[in-house]
Amino acid sequence: MGLKLRRKMVAAIFVCLVFTVVCVCVFMLTQTSNYTEEIMINNARTYLNILSREFEREKARPNQIYEAITMNGALKRGGTNEVRTIFQLQSASEEDFCAAYTSEGELIWASENFDIADFDFFDGEQRSGVRVDSAAGLIIETVRYNPLGFCAVIGMHLDSSKWLDELKAETNAEFTLYNGSSIYVTTIADDETRAVGSEMPNILKQTVLENGEVYGGTANILGQNHFVTCKPIVDINNSIVGAMLVGVSSEESDDNLRNVLIMVAIASVVIGVISLAITSIVCIRVTLTPVFNALRAGRKIADDLNRGLLHTETGYKASNDEMGEFVKTLVRTESTINTYITDIKDVLARMATGDFTAKPAIEYEGDFAAIKDSFAQINISLKDIISNIDNASGEVLLESRDISEGSRALAEGATRQAASIEQLSASINEISVKIKQSAENAAEAGNISAQSAEEITLQNGEVNKMMDAMSEIKQKSDEIRNIIKAIDDIAFQTNILALNASIEAARAGAAGKGFAVVADEVGNLASKSAESAKLTGDLINATIAAVDRGTEIAQATAETMKEVTELATLANRHIRDISAASAEQAEFVAQVKIGVETISTVVQQNSATAQQTAAACADLSNQSDNLKQQIEKLKV
Repeated sequence: MGLKLRRKMVAAIFVCLVFTVVCVCVFMLTQTSNYTEEIMINNARTYLNILSREFEREKARPNQIYEAITMNGALKRGGTNEVRTIFQLQSASEEDFCAAYTSEGELIWASENFDIADFDFFDGEQRSGVRVDSAAGLIIETVRYNPLGFCAVIGMHLDSSKWLDELKAETNAEFTLYNGSSIYVTTIADDETRAVGSEMPNILKQTVLENGEVYGGTANILGQNHFVTCKPIVDINNSIVGAMLVGVSSEESDDNLRNVLIMVAIASVVIGVISLAITSIVCIRVTLTPVFNALRAGRKIADDLNRGLLHTETGYKASNDEMGEFVKTLVRTESTINTYITDIKDVLARMATGDFTAKPAIEYEGDFAAIKDSFAQINISLKDIISNIDNASGEVLLESRDISEGSRALAEGATRQAASIEQLSASINEISVKIKQSAENAAEAGNISAQSAEEITLQNGEVNKMMDAMSEIKQKSDEIRNIIKAIDDIAFQTNILALNASIEAARAGAAGKGFAVVADEVGNLASKSAESAKLTGDLINATIAAVDRGTEIAQATAETMKEVTELATLANRHIRDISAASAEQAEFVAQVKIGVETISTVVQQNSATAQQTAAACADLSNQSDNLKQQIEKLKV
C-alpha cells in the first residue's frame, strides 16, 4: 500500500482507538461505583429471608409433633412407650425435646435433653414461640394441655449450629443467632472455633435490639468486614430477646469485584470490537473503497485477459494514487497485449493464404520476443519442407511419366505378344492337320511306295518348318519371359515409388492428401501387376516346357524322316511304325495346342493389365503435375 493510503489508514485507526479508550474509562467509572456494596447487601437480605423462613418452619414443628401425639391418644392413655415412639418418629433434629404430664402433673415421659427450668405445670399457661429459659437458654417451645388435663412440652434448643451449617452449605453465607446482644450460635469461626459469646456491634444493638428495625450494611465481625442484614427475634411476649444475622464475607465481595473486573474486561472487548467495526467502516469508506474499486477493475481486466478478451470496459475512474496507477498500468498492459495479438493474427492470416514470407510488423519485447523468433524459425522450417516437397514432387512427376511410358510400351509389347501367340496357334493347327494327313497316308504307303520318297521329302521339309516354328515359339517364349521379368521389376519399382510418394504426401500434410490417394492406387496396381506377372511367368514356363517337349518330338521326327529317306526300300516294312508314330505326334501336337491356347489367354490378360497400368500411371502423372502446381503457389 502506498504512502497516501497509509496516512489515511493511520489517521482513521488513531481516531477509533481514542474513542475506544474514552468509552472504556467511562464504563469503568460508572460501573464500579457502589456496585459491590449493593450486590452484597442484596445477597445478605435474600439469605436473611431464607433464615427467617427456616426459623418459622422450626417454630411450627413442635405443634406438628403435639398434634401427632394427640391424634394417637398417647397422652390420654398415658403410655410412655407410645409417647416416646411418636416423638422419635416426628422429631427431625437431635436438639428437639419433649415431656408429657398426666392431668395430676406427674411426668409420663421426657427426652434426655429436656432441661427446661422455667416451666410450671400447675399454672396452666399454654404458649408457643421463642423463649429464654434460665437453664436451657434460647429455645423454641410449645406448651399444650388437652381437654382431659394431660400436658405436653415440646420444643427445640437453639444452641446447635447444625441446621445453620446446612444453610451455609447451601448459600455460602454466614448465619448467626443472638441471645440478647451476645452470639448464641453462629457459623462464623475464628481458627475453627465458633465465635460464641462475642458481643454484637454497637450499630446492630442500636438499630436492631433497641429500635427493633432491620439493619442492612457493613459490620466488623471477628476483625473481618462483612456485608450483613440483621433483624430482631421476638419471644412469646413480643419482647425482643435476640436477633438473627446473615453476613457475607468481604472475600465474596472480592470475588464479586473480580467478577466486576471481568465484566469490565468483557465490556472493553465488546467496545474494542465495536471500535474495530467502526475502524473497519471508516477504513473501508475513507481508505479501502478506492482500493476495492481499483482491485475490482483490475480483477475484471485480469478475468477478461484470462478469457482472451482484450477490450475491457470497467467504468473505473482512476484515482490519483498508487491504486489508480496500478489500474492504468493494467490497462496499458492489456493494450500492449492486444497490439501483439493483432500483429500475430495478421501474420497467421497471411500464412493461412500460403504466404509464409509474412513477418511481424512490430518489435516484440520481453517474453514476446520468443514469438518473433518462433515465426522466423517457422519460416525457415517451412521453406525447407516446401522446398523438399517441391523437389520430391518433381521427381515423382518424372518417375510417374517414365512409368507411364514404360507401361504403354509394356501394353504394346503384350499386344504384339498376343498376336504372335495367335499366329503360333494357327501354325500348330496346321501341323496337327498335316500330322493327321501323314497318318492317313501311312496306311496307303504300301500302295504308293514309289511316291513315298517325294512325300517323305515333303514331310521332312514340313518337319523342318515345324522345327523352325518350335524354335521361334521358344524364342518368343524367352522374350515373353524377359518381358514378364521387366514387368515384375517395373511393379517392384512402382511399389517403391508409391511408398515414397505416400511418405512425401504424409509430410506434406493436408496439401498431400490427393497425392496420397494416388500413391495408394499406384501401389495397388503395382501389387496386381506383380501378381499377374508371376502368374504369366508360371504359364510361360509351362509353355516353354511343352515347347521343349515338342522340339524333342520334332527332332525325333526329323531323324525318323531321315531314316525313312535312307531306308525307302524298307518303307513297307516300317509303315505301321510310321503310322503309330504319326498318332503319337498328333497327341503331342494336341497338347501343344492346349498349352498355346492357355498362353494366349494369359497373354491377353497381361495385355489388359498392362493397359490398366498404363492408364493408372498416366493418372499418377497428372496428379503429380497437379501437386507440383499446388506447391508452386506457396511463398517461402
